Amino acid sequence: MANRTRNAKKNIVSGVISKVVSLGLPFLTRTCIIYLLGSMYLGLNSLFASILHILSLAELGFGEAMVFSMYKPLAEGDTAKVRAILALYRKIYRVIGVVILAAGIALLPFLELLIRGGYPDDINVRFLYIVYLLNTVLSYMLFAYKGSLLTANQQLSVTNNIGTVVQASMSLVQIALIVLFRNYYFYAIAIPVFTIIRNLITDYCSKKLYPEYFCEGTMDQAEVREIGKRVAGLFIYKVCGTFRSSFDSIVISAFLGLIVLAKYENYFFIANSIIGILTIISSGITAGIGNSMVTETKEKNYRNFFRFFFMYEWISGWCTACLFCLYQPFMEIWVGEELMMGSDIVVLMCCYFFVLKAGDMCYVYRQAAGIWWTDRFRPMVEAAANLALNLILVQRFGAAGVLLATVITMVCINFVWGGKVLFDAYFEKDVFVYYKKIAFYAVTTAIAIAVTYGVCALLPASGIIPFAGKMAVCCVVPNLCFLLMYGRTEEFRESLPFVRGLISGRRAG
Repeated sequence: MANRTRNAKKNIVSGVISKVVSLGLPFLTRTCIIYLLGSMYLGLNSLFASILHILSLAELGFGEAMVFSMYKPLAEGDTAKVRAILALYRKIYRVIGVVILAAGIALLPFLELLIRGGYPDDINVRFLYIVYLLNTVLSYMLFAYKGSLLTANQQLSVTNNIGTVVQASMSLVQIALIVLFRNYYFYAIAIPVFTIIRNLITDYCSKKLYPEYFCEGTMDQAEVREIGKRVAGLFIYKVCGTFRSSFDSIVISAFLGLIVLAKYENYFFIANSIIGILTIISSGITAGIGNSMVTETKEKNYRNFFRFFFMYEWISGWCTACLFCLYQPFMEIWVGEELMMGSDIVVLMCCYFFVLKAGDMCYVYRQAAGIWWTDRFRPMVEAAANLALNLILVQRFGAAGVLLATVITMVCINFVWGGKVLFDAYFEKDVFVYYKKIAFYAVTTAIAIAVTYGVCALLPASGIIPFAGKMAVCCVVPNLCFLLMYGRTEEFRESLPFVRGLISGRRAG
């Protein structure tokens, strides 16, 4: 347990540093594009990323399945098994790279159909798309499988540190290219170059830390079939996640145009940045939870689930309150009134953020338990419902309709159904305990938001100094509300020793 806690702490700390760099510098890059090139370029960037995210469904979830498959042999010291898994993983990823390349090229003739209202005159859309496509293909072809070995060994901090250095270098180079040449092509070409650099560094670090693990041997057919079953379940998860995010952007581009997409993506960028930071926490403890599920009882994992869930919801609720109170003041300072959207987008984006984070811990435990196949129908239903509602509501409510569709399907299908799968298939407990907890957390968060927003309303509406004052209010007031509401709960009492142990580095049971 002490080792798992230490690794989780190291992974989370390195992840936070990595995420600050990977969000802060791209934020500056995004700002340079807005002011030096124009919003249409941001729209193109978002559209290409969304299309290639969909094409990356060819990965099928092999990465997560392979990491899961390594937990047990790594814990037991079965070197031969780990080598065989890596060999299989390498072979599969090379095939995936070829599939994505072929699918991406096949999409080229239809690219303009996904852009409403035109694009910048000085841009060759197909050339830029090929650059982004090659970046995605190279990410699979060049040693991508080595990162799974580090993740399964609870060494996510290593990949985080690599990501920090490479992302910082790439962003600084891109900013310099934009400022010096005002040319979007140079910005785009830098992306695959640094993808190659990152993969080569990951390969080097993997060999240095774990020289005994390399690609060798084969797995028996029964094990391959078991991995295939997990992959099938994970593929459905990936379809759902892709429909939830990437198709939103494509629908907005196709129905509303690149300018509206750029405005929407500015708001989504802020929310997604906070989501990325919180994902560090869930990703940092996933391998430790996977190890715990192999070595500890279900009862202990059940207790740990609610403890982690409580701490995660406290953080998520605080972030939701900050988003609600600071969104519009920040957007006014950053992009100006002409690129701002209405308050309906703010409300729905905050709902999206909270509901998405409410399901995170449940997802982490489903992932660590490897019950993707058991949960295969839920993501299919959510993905279909989300896409259908997107196409209907975008025509009635615009970009707000796209967000509303996502929130509806997440609440009605993802959260309720997903929780039941975990509690039935793994914990074998009554799921309504979980539902009651999240209802309590949601009400508490709403109260904290109302109180915080009321205090912020007493300050001037706009300006950097008033914004700083509102930030200070958001740091204090929501947490005071949570302390009053949660202070007497069992989860709060049980979490204190864990947090103290995490901070001090001592064993946290």
